Amino acid sequence: MSGDLSGLVSTTLASVRGGLGSLVMDLDGVPIDQATQDPDVDLESLAGEFAGLLREARTLAASLGWGAVRTFSVRARDRQVVFAFGPDGLLLGVEAGPTGLCGQLRAVARRAADRLEDG
Repeated sequence: MSGDLSGLVSTTLASVRGGLGSLVMDLDGVPIDQATQDPDVDLESLAGEFAGLLREARTLAASLGWGAVRTFSVRARDRQVVFAFGPDGLLLGVEAGPTGLCGQLRAVARRAADRLEDG
């Protein structure tokens, strides 16, 4: 499975204009596999910082009867991140710089998370 995940995160990263990094992580914030374009991109910290917020988003959506959360997006001045929920508490995260397209990030992350379900 590790080889499959390496290919998945690399392919996901290559599919995003302005992509900086991609990772598969569990809902506890532990990175399982990752790929980066820039050595300064810290995906481990990103996973740890967002894990609690991602769990809360999933719990809130369920408590409101909105169904399952599929993606979660965060946009800042010089970075944007999209997480897509996969099976068994896995998430696929993609980080891009300011020139990345948020819609493209969501679509690529969702397709990659679907591949986690299939494989």
